[in-house]
Amino acid sequence: MQSILLKSPILEDQAPVGEDMRDNLLSVIVTRKWQLAEIYHAVEIQAKSRSELPSFDDGACVTIVLDNAAYKERIYPLCSFSSQPWAYVIAVRHDDCGANTKTADPLLSQGNEMFIGALRNPTVVLNSCTRSILFSGGVGVASIAGIANQLAKAGQIFELHNFARSPGRAVFRDELDALGSEGRVNHHFGLDADQVVQTISHAMSPSHPNTQIYCSGPPAFMDLIERQARHWVYPDNIHRIVLGGRKSSSFTGYR
Repeated sequence: MQSILLKSPILEDQAPVGEDMRDNLLSVIVTRKWQLAEIYHAVEIQAKSRSELPSFDDGACVTIVLDNAAYKERIYPLCSFSSQPWAYVIAVRHDDCGANTKTADPLLSQGNEMFIGALRNPTVVLNSCTRSILFSGGVGVASIAGIANQLAKAGQIFELHNFARSPGRAVFRDELDALGSEGRVNHHFGLDADQVVQTISHAMSPSHPNTQIYCSGPPAFMDLIERQARHWVYPDNIHRIVLGGRKSSSFTGYR
């Protein structure tokens, strides 16, 4: 039996940023941007010095600082399927119509300059006797797909549930399906809040207390998963990959 714990957890309550962290920011520039799915884009960034970027584990996230003076930051998932040593690719949600400015990322356009802050690798438990259940929604699928890829490389069995409003909004669907030979991959489209609750509940019951639960997506979506998971597994086995900068709100499903 092999058990490996990789720890650099993503915390919801980030500590205040010190001057040392600001001094260690890496200046980058947006070099490309393309559509992944409806309202979701991939953004490629490279160091202005054209040097290699720090390495990261599958499923990692990166802090992007859009305004160094005010330290305006957001956390984005790194797309391990597309990133290279000289270029990161992050997944972003963007409303092309501008109807929802809270979720738009107008500064992440080609040619724009910004800064890279902290890299955060996920906590991944590799244990041949441990079951893993993964849940993703929105751009959170980029992180969950990376974690699933780590599990697959280690020969670990897992079950993954990806939620989206429609097939057209399903990010990295092909990459997830390619992992189906190593684990069960399930896509759920157009479910309301009650249906999402039922699906999550069915996926978790029954679960052994040592089961590992991974989730990433809207804050309210992760809140729902954590409440369900606490009925079955140890609290330390619930791993939330927190993205963006949004506060938790009521969950209305994926319709």
